Amino acid sequence: MTPTIAFAILLAIFAFGEIVAEKTRAVLSATLVIAVVLLIAFWCGLPGDIFDTAAVTAIANNLIGILITSLGTMIDFPELKRQWKTVIISLAGVIAGVGLIVLVGPFLIGHDRAIAGAPIFAGANTAALLMIDALNGKGLTELSSFVVLILVVQNFVGIPIASQLLRRDARTFLKDPQNIALYTVTDAENAAAAAKRKPLQLPAMFDKPSIHLLKLTIVAAIAQTAAGLTGGKIHFFVFALLFGILFGELGFLEKNSLPRTGSNTFIIFATTVIIFTNLATTTPQQLLSMIVPMLVVLILGVIGAFIVGTVASKLLKVTPGLGISLALTCTFGFPTTMLMSQEVAKAMSSNEEERAALENYILPKMVTAGFITVTISSVLIAGVVVTML
Repeated sequence: MTPTIAFAILLAIFAFGEIVAEKTRAVLSATLVIAVVLLIAFWCGLPGDIFDTAAVTAIANNLIGILITSLGTMIDFPELKRQWKTVIISLAGVIAGVGLIVLVGPFLIGHDRAIAGAPIFAGANTAALLMIDALNGKGLTELSSFVVLILVVQNFVGIPIASQLLRRDARTFLKDPQNIALYTVTDAENAAAAAKRKPLQLPAMFDKPSIHLLKLTIVAAIAQTAAGLTGGKIHFFVFALLFGILFGELGFLEKNSLPRTGSNTFIIFATTVIIFTNLATTTPQQLLSMIVPMLVVLILGVIGAFIVGTVASKLLKVTPGLGISLALTCTFGFPTTMLMSQEVAKAMSSNEEERAALENYILPKMVTAGFITVTISSVLIAGVVVTML
């Protein structure tokens, strides 16, 4: 197989996953579809070295830091401040879920499986990349496949639970006419803040895709150097996220920098398919042996999120259904957080005014929660948990 053919095959599988995710409104995630197609393809004879043949492995390893740095630039601090209850509930819920897996999991499925699976409950491909890199470095390649299995299946746990809880809360919400009046119009504030110049913001002449990519790479390189200075005690990915936030706030990096590079699709493609390299050596027997441990990880995580989500909701005077749903966003993330909010609002409303009010009530909270759990906490949690292997 030539490098170009190998590259084309991986691109085709990636594109197919995106199309299916779009058609199913993210009920079947692109990650799930790619994993299933690749697994079947490997069992049917697709060469296991296709990633190396296509030169994706080496490229992706360089791009992962850039991707995580760009995630830091997506943080909207004014919105986080407005949604402070959401931030606390979602963060507490995901920490509780991961904590229960780490504390109880070793007694049920063994230390290594529990530690490998715990950060994946927190969501995000980036957490999976961090754990897979660490597991492969320790020769625990079978556990890398276990990580992928949790990553692709957890959607089917979180989505139906959160959807039903939000529907139940929507009925309660609509019973109070004051809620509809309060949330029909969205308050759009802080619009002028975006125009304020920041300390490290470069002149407009540097607003070019190549410069945006260069700046992300420079910050990622600084993060890698900082990680090296800690002797690996703090993972490179953690520094990449934190420095992405810092340099975004200082103006050196623009908000949501990755699309500005002109290489958004390619970077996401390379860093996504690289997650599945270990599937090439995963046999049907190994897959079957992972099902029970996977269920243990997901059940423990959901229980932890349920308990703390309920308690935090009562303390902060948020309905329990919404609070638990905020915590469970770690199992599906964006864009499902947005799509689910829109679908619940449409399904539970009887007119346009009710639909708009429900959407304005649910959507900002769910999107913010998904950002907190999947984008931020998953990387930080993985950076801590990986040291327990």
